[in-house]
Amino acid sequence: MNKPKRTLNTEEENDIEEAYQTYRLLKREIKVWQEERGAFWSKKLKPEESPPYYPLVNLPGAAILELWARLNRVMEEEVPESVLKDVWQNFKEGRGIQEPWLQSTLQLALSGLAQLARLTVTSQAEDQNFMKEEEERQGIETCCPICGENAVISVLIPPHGKRLLHCIFCGQEWPTMRVGCILCGREEASSQNYLLSKEYPGVELVTCELCGQYFKEFDLRMLSVEDLVWEDVRTLPLNYAGQQWITDHTQ
Repeated sequence: MNKPKRTLNTEEENDIEEAYQTYRLLKREIKVWQEERGAFWSKKLKPEESPPYYPLVNLPGAAILELWARLNRVMEEEVPESVLKDVWQNFKEGRGIQEPWLQSTLQLALSGLAQLARLTVTSQAEDQNFMKEEEERQGIETCCPICGENAVISVLIPPHGKRLLHCIFCGQEWPTMRVGCILCGREEASSQNYLLSKEYPGVELVTCELCGQYFKEFDLRMLSVEDLVWEDVRTLPLNYAGQQWITDHTQ
């Protein structure tokens, strides 16, 4: 990487480990909820006729509130349902959430339900041609065909490094152009810069001079990753380096 990355101190390492343990607890609760309630809520999901099939704001509010409340209890926070309803309405209308932990549990609740939606689409017989259609849309769409959220990370898969976009909400992956910026869609390879760090082998931070943004690309030929969401969090120091690079090169 252009600039040496500072070493995490003991306090920062402890913070990361604590965050990881909390994240694991919340993910475990999501899995339990999916096993207990997934079949019930899957029947309530109503897809759109064309992608995105299940936009996050159209997911059943009752299901989101149900899972959200469970995640808050894991955090040892009891929030009245009336408050959760108000916050959810604010979220749908594009207003922010003041409490960071409440925003985090909401995002995880949305992710848990969006994953059910993805499984519903990909498992139904009438959607057997789904991935074929996505292949045909390759390089055109940067938003998830399932939940409609914009992709913020990409992956290179074995054996030949085919490039896919990865949705951090529902987990869907779909093909994209081999080079270029996944955020603005520009394919000018000369405008992309790939920053590397020895501390994170197999992870590249891609900066785009045209849109002034950056994203991560995970080479799964080198990495064995169980959870790309956590991998994105674990490699946050790369984000700081990317922001600095953008600041230095786009003034």
